[in-house]
Amino acid sequence: MEYQGIVSIEVPETPHLGGNADHGDPYSFAPTVVRHLVERFALRSMLDLGSGQGHTAALFHRHGVAAIACDGLTRNIHDNVFPTVQVDFTRAPVVSAVDLVWCQEVAEHVEERYLDNFVRSLACGKVILMTHALPGQHGYHHVNCKDAGYWIEVISRAGYNCAVADTNRVRALAQEDGAAYLARTGLLFTRAR
Repeated sequence: MEYQGIVSIEVPETPHLGGNADHGDPYSFAPTVVRHLVERFALRSMLDLGSGQGHTAALFHRHGVAAIACDGLTRNIHDNVFPTVQVDFTRAPVVSAVDLVWCQEVAEHVEERYLDNFVRSLACGKVILMTHALPGQHGYHHVNCKDAGYWIEVISRAGYNCAVADTNRVRALAQEDGAAYLARTGLLFTRAR
């Protein structure tokens, strides 16, 4: 995505933690998707994995959902719109139990050797909504750019099914919101019963 007039937060000492747009990323903000997910899955709790400054967690909270925001960048822990917990997949997974794990623009920053911690963090949710960068997609510390088939296989091994109809619905709603990442590569998974 082209960012004109948006300041990027990147920390050269910890590139594996990725970066984010200061004051929120307009290409990831998806209020219609949030409303749909709250209603569709009767959400009571969620984990925003890679929350940046917490804008999406705050939006879920405004919809009455108990939200947990997690991010790797120390700056985002101290400069946010929603209380945020620090996480680093090179050290450990997040451990929680929630209805939804929301994870936008994180997967491509996770090196293969730390994939287990990342997937275990995603598996905190009954439902997972994630995005991923595509092969060849440029970006800050993009080290794991794979196609949808790869992520479907990885998440399926963790006990989830890709919900195709829900994925397509989320992508259509994201398109309406201008949430380009979700519209392009959003994948919704439900835990296999």
